Amino acid sequence: MDEILRVGSDDILYRLRQEEAKRADEIKRWRRNACGGSIQEADHYHGLASDAAFEIIRLRLKLREAGIPDKAT
Repeated sequence: MDEILRVGSDDILYRLRQEEAKRADEIKRWRRNACGGSIQEADHYHGLASDAAFEIIRLRLKLREAGIPDKAT
């Protein structure tokens, strides 16, 4: 069961990093073009993806500190 959770967390972490990069690109493009409209949604999702990725990493480190080997890395 632990191995399934770790492999699943790798998949989630990968998708979160993709989403984070996509939103960061949108933010850069918006700033570069200085176009009208709101960047608030992209900024919000970028923050959520970043926070979630950091939380997964934090939890994996806690598992490692508890002596539970991380078989996904």
